[in-house]
Amino acid sequence: MSVICPGCAGGEHVLPVPEALGDVVAAAVDPSAAAHLAPPPAPRPGPVRDSAAVAVLVVLAALWLLLGVLSLLRPRPDLDRYGDAYRAGYLLGGLVGPAVLTGAAMVVRMLSRRRARRREEELLRGRQACWQHLVARWRSGWWCRRCQAAFFPVGALHPGAPPSPLLAARHYPAWVLGTPAPATATATGSGVAPSPGPGRQGAGGQALS
Repeated sequence: MSVICPGCAGGEHVLPVPEALGDVVAAAVDPSAAAHLAPPPAPRPGPVRDSAAVAVLVVLAALWLLLGVLSLLRPRPDLDRYGDAYRAGYLLGGLVGPAVLTGAAMVVRMLSRRRARRREEELLRGRQACWQHLVARWRSGWWCRRCQAAFFPVGALHPGAPPSPLLAARHYPAWVLGTPAPATATATGSGVAPSPGPGRQGAGGQALS
């Protein structure tokens, strides 16, 4: 079955949107419209952030270390009368706590990032399935080189779907996303509805449908 443009009622100037974007020689698409006809961008994995617990542990370790350094700067008591273990504990005790907290922060960070990465992979799979559906809708559209406008033939969006009106390029992404824009293009792709003929105006000069 041949595809007919709803604007000019011709079929020799229509081609699928992906082919129209790649038709460099014939310049099928105006450069200002090409950006609107671009395929939906592929989803990318989101950033994996550290949990709040990691930040808390790091702050506590830094404060503990600061207190340990300040205690070492104070005048030291006479440690000669104490054993080696006490002296070592006095000099290095302010470093043990921060080291333990830092190690705990590294373990918590590794576990939390692993869980976050696994959760992001699951979300990415869902976004990829939605993206593939959008790409299929994007590929089902057609472009008329004469009208410089897009349209969806009957059954293109889903089985039994009615044909779309002629669409200006800026309205094409909305139809791909499933939120059709109300405005349609004319045969020149201007996006302005044709003016009514004489005698088809109501009170106040408004057009009658």
